[in-house]
Formats: sequence, C-alpha cells, structure tokens
Amino acid sequence: MATTGSRKATSTHSSVSAVDADHARNNKSEDTAGPPLSSARTRFRRHLFYALVITVLVVIAGYHQVLPVFRSHFKNYLQIGDARFGFLFSISALPSLISILLGGQLIDRWGPRRMIRIGLTGLGTSMFVVAFAGQRFWPFAVAAGIAGVFSGPLFIAVSAYLGKLFPNNQRQVLSLNLASTSAGGMMFPLVAEGFLTLARRSETIAFRHILHLPFFIVGSIVLVSSLIYRKRAHAGLSAGDAPASSDNRSWHWRDLLLPRHSFFLAALIAVHGISDSTIHVWMARFLESRSFHAALIAPGLVMSAHSLAYLLARGVLAALPDRVGRRMFMIVPGLLGGGILIGGILSRDYLLTACGYIVASFCWSCEYPAMVSTLLRTDRRRFGAGMAVAGVISSMIRFLLLIGMGILIERLGEQMMWLVMLVPACGFPLIGVGGWVWQRWYGE
Repeated sequence: MATTGSRKATSTHSSVSAVDADHARNNKSEDTAGPPLSSARTRFRRHLFYALVITVLVVIAGYHQVLPVFRSHFKNYLQIGDARFGFLFSISALPSLISILLGGQLIDRWGPRRMIRIGLTGLGTSMFVVAFAGQRFWPFAVAAGIAGVFSGPLFIAVSAYLGKLFPNNQRQVLSLNLASTSAGGMMFPLVAEGFLTLARRSETIAFRHILHLPFFIVGSIVLVSSLIYRKRAHAGLSAGDAPASSDNRSWHWRDLLLPRHSFFLAALIAVHGISDSTIHVWMARFLESRSFHAALIAPGLVMSAHSLAYLLARGVLAALPDRVGRRMFMIVPGLLGGGILIGGILSRDYLLTACGYIVASFCWSCEYPAMVSTLLRTDRRRFGAGMAVAGVISSMIRFLLLIGMGILIERLGEQMMWLVMLVPACGFPLIGVGGWVWQRWYGE
C-alpha cells in the first residue's frame, strides 16, 4: 500500500542524474515523503502479522464462553438458583462501568496496544481465579468482576487498533476480527458439550475436573502469550501505537460529552450489546427449560451454530467493499433478525426457536461492524470515548436486565421463560428503527 508521497519519491529517483544533482537536492524532502514500495509491503505484512497475533490471543481469552453452556450443571454444582445465575453473569457490568470510561480515554491518549496487553493480563488472571475457585459462588463472582474490568477496554482497544492499522478497510478488518472471535464462540460451546458428555460417561472424571482444569490451562496460555507479546512489542508498530489524539492536555469528564450523531450511534451499539449478550447468557438455559417438551438438539450445538452464523455473516461482510451497504446494514439486519427470533420464541416450538436463533444471528451480526465502522469513520478522534459511552450504557442496563430476568424466571417458573426471553429479543427491531432514524438525521 504505497502512499502518494512514495509514488512521487519513486518517480523523482528515476529522473535523477549527475547533471540534475541540484534538482535532486531540491526534491530531497519529496524523496522522504513516503517509504519505498518494498518498505510499504514489509510494513503491510508486519501489520497483518500483529493483527493475527492479537486476534488469536483475544479468541483464546474468550474461553469464559463455556460457562453459560454448562447451564444447569453449573447451577447445580454451585447450588444456586436462576436469580444468582443471572447475577453471576451480570456482575462484570459493575466494575466495567468505570474501567470502560477510563479505558476509552486511555486508548485515546496512550494508544490501543498498551491497553491490549493490560487487558489480556487481566483476563488471564481471572481465569486463574476460576481455576482455584472450588465449589464456592463468590470466587466465581470475583473472577467475573476482574474479567469485567479488563474485557471492555480490551475489546475497544482491539477495534481501535485494527482500524488504525488498516484505515482504508475498516469495516472489512473489523468484520474479519469479529468473525474470528465468532470462531472461538463456535468452538467453545462444542468443547463444553464434549466435556459434559465425557463427565457423564466417565467414572473418574467429574464436573469439577472439566470446569477448573481447562481454565488453569487457558489462563496460563493467555498470561504467557501476553508477556511474550509485551517483549515483542518493542519491535514497534507505529500506526498501532499512536494515540487517537495528538494533544497532550489532561482529559476531563467533559470529553465524554459526544456530538449528537456519535452519541446516537453509541446508544445503538449499546442496545446491540445488551440484547446479544443477554440472549446469549440465557439461551442454553432456555432451551433446556420446561418451556419445551424435549431438547431435540443439544443446547451447546445450538450455541455453536449461532457462532457459526456470526462467522459466516461477518466473513461475507468483510469480503464486501467498505462502501457497499452502509445504510442497509444499519437498518435491515435488526428488523429481519429480531422478527425471526421473536417469531421462533412465540411459536413455543423447540426447533423453530433454535433454528430461528441461528438464522437471526446471521442477520443481526452484520449490524454491529457497520455501526462501529461508521462511528470510527465519522468521529475518529472520539472513537474511544464513543465506545466507552456505549459500554457504560450497555453495562448498566445489562446488569439490571440479567438480574431481573433471573428473578422473573424464578417467580414465573420455567414454563413461562419464553415470555421473559422476549424482552431482550425486542431490542433488535429497535436497532433497525434507530438505524433508519440515524440515516435520516445524520446519514452520509
């Protein structure tokens, strides 16, 4: 990806001769305006390598996705009800409120790579807490709190990092990154179902073994890899290290007061996070509940197929040019996907609900990278703050919603769980309507 300056420099070098030495000296500044073509290719390969390293580490750090798939086995192991089950998966929202605010501002000031290294270290530490938690509820809550501190800033930092590495292909790169994390989401539920099958068939392997030991192994990998990456980082990658803003003034809370168009986008991103994460936490539990007569497909397989749908959709989105479908991907996926999921839940049929969830996931997975890339493109300097605002809104509402859903399920009974699941499902049509309004008011 040679720059305009490098093309000028190349043409200048080709015309220089001994007779034109003075002319060459006058154009010396033009020679240094950009790197040679080979240097540009080397830089692109280096960018690609670092993007791959970060993506693989973030995928591995997502191993915590196995916990909701363990569903009732996990509940029975800790001897908790649905209210505490919801609380456990919502507790990460509390510390993330402050960490996302600070993380977004620190990304804008320091650059994303430092925050990525810190985030990976924190997630690895939380996995060690789970590994040694035993059969006690509160160590799991502490681990969830630690993960909440670091996962939000890490996700924002990765998005900002990749957007800076490939500024001309932001939506494609973000979509590929999200697709790769979906690969982890596809793999980990299958791992969880395989572990559960192993524990049922084995006389020596109990649930505690399949729960704690893998967290110890994965946590070790994440911590060691983050330390190696910390040392390799000194090799330098200037595009990814540069902070979003060049001024050195100390930031103020007023920096979080976004322009209206950026705040609107941040709110839509937050609604997507609320609906998607809440449904993901409860779906495996919902599919095994008494709302259905029989589980025709293992819930873990459904969750894996959900991530596969994300992987396919975002792979297709990444293959499209960045300008294709900018308006459509902010409007249609939420309306279509939300309608399909709501229809499946209302049918009270297991296959229609499970398949509807998978198909709907394929639809609404396209809206998130479209909204994030639009925010990055329209307000690059405030991108970190914008994502921080989205994270705060998402964390606050998700915390209340997960706990509230758990309380409602306990009071209404499992037979009425389908009614509770409609609440987060309605968020996706709301995003489609909001995307249409944003395009009407602030559209490019």
